[in-house]
Amino acid sequence: MERRDFFATGAALGVVGLASAGHAVNATTITPKVGPSIFDFGAVGDGITDDSAAFSKALQAAATKGQVVTVPGLTYCIAHPITYVSSGNVGAPWGFQCSGATLLSKITTGEDVMSLTSNNTVRYFRLTGGLKITGNGAEGSGFRLFAPGGAVWFYNATIDGLSVEAVGGHGLLFEGNVFETTVLNSYFQDCKKNGATFAQSKGGVCSAISLIGCFFNQNVGNGLSATNFDAQYGGTTDVRVYGGYCRDNKGYGFYYNNGTGSGGLEQVGFENNCRALSPGDQNGAHVYGLSRIVMTNCSGYNEYGGATYLLRGWFSGLTMLDSCSQDAGGAMAATGLSRLVQVNGSNTGHVLLRGCSGGVAVSSGTACTWQAQNCTGPSPAGTLTIRTTLGG
Repeated sequence: MERRDFFATGAALGVVGLASAGHAVNATTITPKVGPSIFDFGAVGDGITDDSAAFSKALQAAATKGQVVTVPGLTYCIAHPITYVSSGNVGAPWGFQCSGATLLSKITTGEDVMSLTSNNTVRYFRLTGGLKITGNGAEGSGFRLFAPGGAVWFYNATIDGLSVEAVGGHGLLFEGNVFETTVLNSYFQDCKKNGATFAQSKGGVCSAISLIGCFFNQNVGNGLSATNFDAQYGGTTDVRVYGGYCRDNKGYGFYYNNGTGSGGLEQVGFENNCRALSPGDQNGAHVYGLSRIVMTNCSGYNEYGGATYLLRGWFSGLTMLDSCSQDAGGAMAATGLSRLVQVNGSNTGHVLLRGCSGGVAVSSGTACTWQAQNCTGPSPAGTLTIRTTLGG
């Protein structure tokens, strides 16, 4: 910009500023475009009228037009599944912006309350603002993302403030090629299967999932499960959990059928899981994993559940616990069996503890080795203390 252009521009800005201050000039106001609301698709929101068709229409329109549909904080009766199936690629932000809305499920056919399926490349789905799905126990999962194997994908989704309670299936289900997605500030409880499940399925790979500040409570299955619907072993590994809490599940708190891979669990609290087992049961733990697990700053506590250990599994690689703890009270403390970890696995497996408390138990006949650095609690090699390293 030349000097004369600078002064001309500056003078013009000065005039506009003075005119605005004196209200002498009516400046043009640019109003941001507001997306449609769920009422534009026929929803009523009285908790009685079936609004399921309106939500399905809204999802289809949002994906096609690249819109975020607002859902005011009312109760919406859902008597039929809310579904979206892609008919083409989606590459602009779309979804629902909620304001504390509740979907009240009246579905009794075992079908999912809300299910989104990609047969193409679908990105940037958003579910934010606070949405509660309340089940009746006769529907399927509460919220499901699915992309079957092959060259179809569902990724870059954001789910913030979702609560799923008392559904007949999983609270949250990611299945197939669903990846690079974040779930924040969400709650999954009282579900008849797992609170949240992340599964390889139809040849699809579920991966790169981040869970931040989420809670998994009182589910009939596990609080969280990373697994494989295609086979008994293997499956999803890259489900990373940061913060949150997991308590009073009848199954494990977290179950990793194939370990945590390059991911891990950080600052997660566990309480009274494995409720289907008795305190002191050698099969009980807050976290179960095959292959390898990485946990940092995680804590477990147990009184009346069967979670004897914070962690147990069958390890064939390096499993690490850093600054983790396991404590007990009540019936669990009375057994004297509570430990941080149960060591078990192949001769290629090794469990490394650093700065942990709660002690070590070793399964009879295992070939897996262990080492504890600056830890406290009992172990087969003697009492663990800080400034010492013990192993076996």
